[in-house]
Amino acid sequence: MILAALSLLATLSSADAVAVVLNSRNAVGVRTFSEAKEIVERDARDGKPLQQYVVGVTSEDKALAKKYLNASRDKIQNLAEKTDNPLAWYLLSMEKNDFKYLKRAADGGNVQALNALGSIALQEALQRENISTNGLVSILKTSFSCFQKAAAKRDPNGYINLGTCYLRGFGCKMDMGLAFLCFKAAADAGHPEGMDNMSACYQFGHGVEKDAERSLYWAMRGRAARGDKAATEWLENRK
Repeated sequence: MILAALSLLATLSSADAVAVVLNSRNAVGVRTFSEAKEIVERDARDGKPLQQYVVGVTSEDKALAKKYLNASRDKIQNLAEKTDNPLAWYLLSMEKNDFKYLKRAADGGNVQALNALGSIALQEALQRENISTNGLVSILKTSFSCFQKAAAKRDPNGYINLGTCYLRGFGCKMDMGLAFLCFKAAADAGHPEGMDNMSACYQFGHGVEKDAERSLYWAMRGRAARGDKAATEWLENRK
């Protein structure tokens, strides 16, 4: 589970750091992602197979990725097959682009897999031509269920995805109030996109009274979380 607020290196355990890296830099602020990446890379250098595999499937350095994947692949495969470990199945699905592995990870409750599976279902529902109404409803409900399970584990991406479903009525009854609460949970967890959505909610009155000042505040929070110095200074001067 990702901690509710990730700001200091000391607050991140190895497990939290892995979750942050797998959720991508878009789910947290720049600083938090950099700190998490350092922890995972340090653990990988220390020979920890899980972190080696995480670096292997996420690194843009092809030589380093190959080195770590070759060193850890058998251990992760063994972890998945012998213990049915959801994270191991998800990592294998990333390297092998295997939907069956992704499904096993999601069935085991891995939040990254749940978000990925839900996104795949949502994309299929929105892009598939000549789909029946019943078929569309069924796929959207599958997507909603995946996001709901991820959000139940307090995953920031899960909150964002679930909020989008409530905002647009994907797989559920449209509910602006619940959408706002989901976006707020994501923003409170440090998700820049959650902050952007909070800004939009206050701008357009989605689930909350319109408030231009609050809209600007959350917009600046989102920019600051992404490393914008001017936005950071604006927030500091506002205190």
